[in-house]
Amino acid sequence: MKAVIAVIATVVLLLLLVAWMKVSVTVVFRHVKDDDECKIVVRTLFGLLRYTVRIPLIKLDMDPNAPGVAFLQKKGVEGTRGKEEKKGKLTLKKIADLFRQLKRFLEQVVDLHEIMKQFYRHVTITKWEWKTRIGTGDAASTGLLVGLGWSLKYMIIGAASRYMNMKTTPAVAIVPAYDRAASETVFLCMIQFRIGHAMVAGLRVVKHWRGRRLPKRNPLAAKQANEGY
Repeated sequence: MKAVIAVIATVVLLLLLVAWMKVSVTVVFRHVKDDDECKIVVRTLFGLLRYTVRIPLIKLDMDPNAPGVAFLQKKGVEGTRGKEEKKGKLTLKKIADLFRQLKRFLEQVVDLHEIMKQFYRHVTITKWEWKTRIGTGDAASTGLLVGLGWSLKYMIIGAASRYMNMKTTPAVAIVPAYDRAASETVFLCMIQFRIGHAMVAGLRVVKHWRGRRLPKRNPLAAKQANEGY
């Protein structure tokens, strides 16, 4: 009996320890001319565990037989341009199917928006850098793009700080290039949250998951409703 209690206490202690641990997620996006990079780095266990997800580049594939979105994976040494290799493709039919599945998921989870809002309150933004260089070669149009860029950045930062805890001062810059065409941006965002808060959000999603089977309707009531009674 004592051995069983010791095992249960150990399991509970481990669960509490895991729930208390923090997860750090770093999102990096870099676009310089034709060189693009996007990756997500997840760290936990005080930085001892690390997992990197490299997101393939996305480009439009204007194949007349099957237009869609192509995913390109860069091959070569990290930090260099490397060679792009096609890893997959989403046709218009697959994209429509994905949107239907997403819509079905949103309909089946009751109060999903409220669940995510409560989870976001426990997410802390510890680093935010977003630097951009943009230009068209024309001073007037470049100035217009710079103004739109500032508005977009402040709108996104405002939304992020509204739903999450912004514990850092965002480093934001837009450098206009009046004499040449330029499109460069570097974005880095680091967030932290405890595993326990993510577990609670996941359990709430499962709890609020609607059944796939719809409730049976009374045929007489349905007929009266259709006839306007």
